[in-house]
Amino acid sequence: MKSMILGAAGIIVTAGALPAFAADMAVAEPPVETPITEVAGVYDWGGFYVGVNTGYGWTGADYSSAATGASLFDHDLNGWAVGAYAGYNFFNNGFVYGVEADVKHDFNDDRFDVGGDTFKTETLWGGSVRARLGYAIDRTLIYGTGGYAFTNAALENETTGVREKDTLHGWTIGAGVEQAFTDSVVGRVEYRYSDYGKSDVFDAAGVRGDFKTHSVMVGVSMKF
Repeated sequence: MKSMILGAAGIIVTAGALPAFAADMAVAEPPVETPITEVAGVYDWGGFYVGVNTGYGWTGADYSSAATGASLFDHDLNGWAVGAYAGYNFFNNGFVYGVEADVKHDFNDDRFDVGGDTFKTETLWGGSVRARLGYAIDRTLIYGTGGYAFTNAALENETTGVREKDTLHGWTIGAGVEQAFTDSVVGRVEYRYSDYGKSDVFDAAGVRGDFKTHSVMVGVSMKF
């Protein structure tokens, strides 16, 4: 009888200890991982791009005698321009450098009288091939640019109908600001000074032309 009582007590004690033992043997759940929040990276300015632009130019046309060099007449050719540009950028630690080419069509002309004849002078189209160097603060780029420039100028004696055209070659330098509105759409504002030097734009009258332009252009490009 005594042994039966002891056996029953042992069973009761063992049964009471089982829940605690089972709790100790429970497999612990894996810790919940903290979600990783990705930090937006710095905008990459590298790559090819094409764009269109428009703006206003202030061109000074100084005509002189091809024989003596004496100034004959000096006129301003101010007007709008529309054009397109394309280039390629390299991007390294905030610095942006590359090459760009552009073409434009000018809408400017000026008429004046000399010796009883009416003359018309204008620039028709032009462009440039330039190097660019700048520094980017994420999506904002400040840059300088400079290189070769050309323009096609015309001088016409409307009284006699004689018209001469010539392509003038020179240089250009300027600066601008670009803003990346999206990963592929970039806007810009750019100022440039261009000096096209002297050229025999009206050989029949022995006249040389010296053209200089200040321009401000606004553009938008697609980056690839």
